[in-house]
Amino acid sequence: MSRTFSVLFMAVIFVFFLSINSCTKNTAQPLKVTGNCDTVNLTYTNGMQAVVDINCGSLNTSCHSAGGHGDFSNYASMQHYITGGESSIFWRYIFTEQRMPIAPELPLDACARAQFRIWLLAGAPQ
Repeated sequence: MSRTFSVLFMAVIFVFFLSINSCTKNTAQPLKVTGNCDTVNLTYTNGMQAVVDINCGSLNTSCHSAGGHGDFSNYASMQHYITGGESSIFWRYIFTEQRMPIAPELPLDACARAQFRIWLLAGAPQ
């Protein structure tokens, strides 16, 4: 009886983990980076708004869109998160703790990481 229970218990655990890992979320594909990664003269309106929308907001997960957790739908609403360069909340979550984006979202590609880094270190200009 004990062996049957153990086998049954292991089968239930296996099915449980299989069902969790098989769940998918319909998400947009990350920004495809070719040899062209623009990191010159980055401002919110000149490049970064699109990077934020694709990776954090309305075009990908809607996690940080208007009404979501941490509104990144416009520059003014992001100010609290992006002010301070390497001490900013944005920097901490992306680079220091590497908590964003949260799975099952795909990680930031090398270009987006470079753009965020350069923009934040430049003072996140509008």
